[in-house]
Amino acid sequence: MNEIVEKILQNPLFLKLQLVIENNSYHNHEKTYDHLIKTFEIAKLQIRGNFIQNQVAKKLFLEFANNPFDNLTNGEIMLLTALLHDVGKILSYKDGFKEFNLRHENSEGIVSNPGHEYWGSTIVDKFVKDTGLSEKEIEKISETVRLHGTFGADYFEPKLNLSIKEIVDDIKARAEELYIEALFNVYCDCFTAKPFEKSKEKIIEVFNQPNLYTKRTYFIK
Repeated sequence: MNEIVEKILQNPLFLKLQLVIENNSYHNHEKTYDHLIKTFEIAKLQIRGNFIQNQVAKKLFLEFANNPFDNLTNGEIMLLTALLHDVGKILSYKDGFKEFNLRHENSEGIVSNPGHEYWGSTIVDKFVKDTGLSEKEIEKISETVRLHGTFGADYFEPKLNLSIKEIVDDIKARAEELYIEALFNVYCDCFTAKPFEKSKEKIIEVFNQPNLYTKRTYFIK
């Protein structure tokens, strides 16, 4: 795992993220490169599950994180997702005959990167080149990158007054069965962001619910 991370950090494309500067309520003139490393370091601590006080839920979380996924574990996939979730912010695009940067800055200096979740998922393979990750592992990281905006503040804020049972039920219906991975990613991604504090508290409450970890299947009756 350490060798994989080191190869990603030395990848010229990853190093190029030092040139991508974000400035909004979640990032104070922060390099995307720095943000991704910070999120990865937060994820390394949080993957231990110490933020989960309910012992049954913590046990289920750790079992999920330690469960094998191809050559890695779910937890290791979640850590690599934390390191790569914003790589889409490096992108430019062509619209007609004109080229544009994905990074949009308004007249007040506020930066946004519309579509970075989906488009970032399409280039994950370029950042993990020569790391030895399997196609299956790369696909899961890419899918979680694509879905990492599913549970942002715009998801939680309208639901803060709902019961925790209602919120967990709704969460399990989303993120294409990757709701634990996507939820953990946003928890680490926005860990120190003041606008996310209430949502973060709710995420912790969600992770403390044992029924978050039960398997759900859909069928026609």
